[in-house]
Amino acid sequence: MKEIKYEMKVLSSLILSPRSGRALYKDIDEFEASAEVSNNKKKEVSCIYPFYQYGEYKSYHPKDAEYYIPGSSVKGALLSANDKKVCMVDDVEVKNTDIVLRSLYKAQYIHDTDQENAAFSVFFENVGVEMIKAGARLNGSLYLENNVKFSQILKSANEATRNKMGQMRIYLQSLLNSHDKNEKFSDKLRKIEKELSRVLYYDNVILLGGYKGLCHSMVLKTKEEKDFGGIYIDDEKNLPHGIVQFIYKEQH
Repeated sequence: MKEIKYEMKVLSSLILSPRSGRALYKDIDEFEASAEVSNNKKKEVSCIYPFYQYGEYKSYHPKDAEYYIPGSSVKGALLSANDKKVCMVDDVEVKNTDIVLRSLYKAQYIHDTDQENAAFSVFFENVGVEMIKAGARLNGSLYLENNVKFSQILKSANEATRNKMGQMRIYLQSLLNSHDKNEKFSDKLRKIEKELSRVLYYDNVILLGGYKGLCHSMVLKTKEEKDFGGIYIDDEKNLPHGIVQFIYKEQH
C-alpha cells in the first residue's frame, strides 16, 4: 500500500462530537472559568458538547485536552457506502488552539405563517459546542492500494459535495422567494448563497462532520422533497459547517 500525506484546510467551522453521553454539564462536571462561547456575547453555558478527545474526562479544560478527528470520519466522508476501495486513514491531530467554543446558529421559524419571524439566531443559548475554527490547517495521512489514485477518490467525493451544495442553493433560493418581505433574513440568505456559489467550484472540497442539515448530508432522490431539516451555519463565514479542502501531492 502507498501512503498519501495531505493537508486539510478548514473553510467553515467543523463540528465532530462523540455521540454517546459525552456532553459535560456544569452542575455535574467541572468547568474552568473560561467556559464562555465566543460568538454569543461571552455568555456562559451550562452544557458543553466537546470535540473528539483522547481519554475520558469529567472536567472541561480545553488547554490540556488532546483533540483529534477520527480517521473513520475522514474515510466515511471520502468514500461512498458502496465503494469497495481499500483505504485506511489515520486519526488527524488537532491543536487545542484550533478549537473554539461557540453557540450553534440555526434558521428558525422558517415555516411560520408570519414570514417576519424567520431569522438566523442562536440555537439553545445555554449550550456550547466545541468546533475547529475556519482557517485551521490540519495534517494527516491515509493509505491506499498501489493501483488506486487519491485524485479519483477526491474527484468522486467532490462531485457528491457539489451536488449537495447545489441542493442547498436551490433551497436557499426558494426561501428567498417565500420570505421576500423579511429584509434581514433575506439578506443573510443571499450572503450564504453567494458564499456557497463561490465554494461550489473549488477543487478537492468535501463535507465533514455534523450539523450540516439534510441538504448537505445526502443527495436527495427527488426535487419534490421539501423537509430539509435544520439549516445550521458558521455565522462568521456564512457557510454551512464542515466544508474542508484537501491539499496533497500524489506520488506516481
